[in-house]
Amino acid sequence: MRRSASMFYVLGAAALTVAFGLLGVIPLAVRWLLIMAVFVGLLVLIGREVTGQAVESPRRGRTIFQPGRADGVLIDMRNKVSLSRLQLIMWTVIVLSAWVTLALHRTIPVLQGQLMTSANVTATVAELLANGSEPGEAETARATAVLRQLTGQEPTDTPAAYSPLDIAIPTEVLAALGISVAALAGAGAIKSNRAANENGQATQILENRADRALNVAATAGAQVTQLESIRRDTLESLGGPEALGDPAAEERARLAEERLAELEPRLRAAEAAAQRAEARAQEQAMRLAEVQTEAMGELHANTGAVEARWSDMVRGDTVANFDLADLSKVQMLLTTIVIVLSYAALVWSIMSMPSAGPVLQVVPSLTLPTFSDGAALALALSNGGYLAGKTTA
Repeated sequence: MRRSASMFYVLGAAALTVAFGLLGVIPLAVRWLLIMAVFVGLLVLIGREVTGQAVESPRRGRTIFQPGRADGVLIDMRNKVSLSRLQLIMWTVIVLSAWVTLALHRTIPVLQGQLMTSANVTATVAELLANGSEPGEAETARATAVLRQLTGQEPTDTPAAYSPLDIAIPTEVLAALGISVAALAGAGAIKSNRAANENGQATQILENRADRALNVAATAGAQVTQLESIRRDTLESLGGPEALGDPAAEERARLAEERLAELEPRLRAAEAAAQRAEARAQEQAMRLAEVQTEAMGELHANTGAVEARWSDMVRGDTVANFDLADLSKVQMLLTTIVIVLSYAALVWSIMSMPSAGPVLQVVPSLTLPTFSDGAALALALSNGGYLAGKTTA
């Protein structure tokens, strides 16, 4: 990773974030999208740096840096796309970008020296919602509901100092961030332990599969050998030309021919089964050798970041189940996407409501929107199942 490039990326992202946040002529919700785009762009550039590598340039005759994958920040030590990394990044980008957008927006009147002071915030918000008209009961009731949503408490007439950075993060949102961090740390610890276990349960399962395939092939081969032996004995029982005219010999020959007619399809089926079993045994043996070469203890690993796939997020981790879907990961992915996108839609609705810009610059303090305890519990349960699934083969 190039140090100078990384420094420029961070400084550039910080400058763009501040510029977009203070550009009051752009609607607040659009500025939030721009700041999120800056965060995502920074993560993309960092990902390309950490997965890039130095290569020899035949034209220039020197070593140049070749950037790697745009999703490099999602790739873990096994060169696989990590679900826990995706979850943490989604929550961090959504929550942090929303907080920064609101903080910079509320800083604008401070920089311009145009703070609006009012002893009755409810009345001021009602006037803003009325768009210059005389506010009535409907506007006052609406202003009360808006303030309740923005501050997380009942509005009062008590004067309060305007604090642009007094933007609280609800406990449920902090819990979601904490759960994401715990899932990433817990998954890393579990994978480190399994990577150090060369002869764990997953490795034994894979070896047992190869052994079973060899046993099946050996059994099928023995059956073919037995049928061929019976076929030879039957052919010998037919007798030669001297058996002609002997009724007993002719009867034995007729029975032998019937037995041959019965044995032929059984022999062909046994040979086909033996061929399939042999092919399966060779496949399992080759797979065992290949997986053991690439494995990190019990864990399956790719040889490079270029082999990482997004489907890795819903596949098993070990050499025994890396090619199978992991339902605990599927559940966690769906739960995370639903809750994160729902929360993002809630933040969007606040930033895009009528008169959102001036209203948010009047309220003395804010709180980011929250969600129910049930949603936080669902997120915790899905992450718990995700970690529990990593401990099984």
